Order: sequence, then structure tokens, then C-alpha cells
Amino acid sequence: MARYLKKFTNIGSAGPTEERGFAIWVGYELPGIDADLSAQGLLNVEHWPAEEIAARGVTTFIHVDPDDDPTYAKLGVDRTR
Repeated sequence: MARYLKKFTNIGSAGPTEERGFAIWVGYELPGIDADLSAQGLLNVEHWPAEEIAARGVTTFIHVDPDDDPTYAKLGVDRTR
């Protein structure tokens, strides 16, 4: 299992101009995956220091079950390779 971060941009775009387009980082634990997923926007942070992860506002990681096909599809992760 590896830990990955994904940056989601343009969150909250319905607010006033000064609040539009902010981004959030989300942490995922992907069992059985230990690949370069940068093309899907996922950064492998398995060996990053906790301070560097925390600097992006991530305090927890969402564990994605191996059989959670919809989440893997949303992340763009092809587990058949």
C-alpha cells in the first residue's frame, strides 16, 4: 500500500470572486498500488516527511478498499496493468 496526494482545484467556485478557485489536497491510501501515478495527478508521498504532507493541509488519508472500483475509476487508476 502506498499513500498518495491529489490536488483538487476550483473548489467552491460559486462564491464571491475572492473565494473562487481555491484548491484542496486529499490523501489516499491505495492498497496494492505502488506506481508512479503522476499522470493521474496523484503524488506518491510514502517517503515524504509528515511536515511536508501537513504543509498541504492533509492530516488523514482515505483508505480505498481494493474492491472499490468507482473510487479507483474517479482517480483514474487502472489496476489491471
